[in-house]
Amino acid sequence: MIAVTKSEKIIASSLEHMTLIDEFIRLTQERMGTQDDAFVRDSLADLLSNLRDERSGYAELLGAVAFNRA
Repeated sequence: MIAVTKSEKIIASSLEHMTLIDEFIRLTQERMGTQDDAFVRDSLADLLSNLRDERSGYAELLGAVAFNRA
């Protein structure tokens, strides 16, 4: 029972983090589209890459939790 509760909390937390990351990804993409400065665009592109990597990590974590629950 304790393991299930922890799993559920990990899932809920990870989903919330992914939602926030998705919003930040969307916002970053919007800002990139309006940016005239190449340096700022490159910086935002780097940020976008990092955000996608972080989101991928949460997706892997959720997959592992789901696999362990099965």
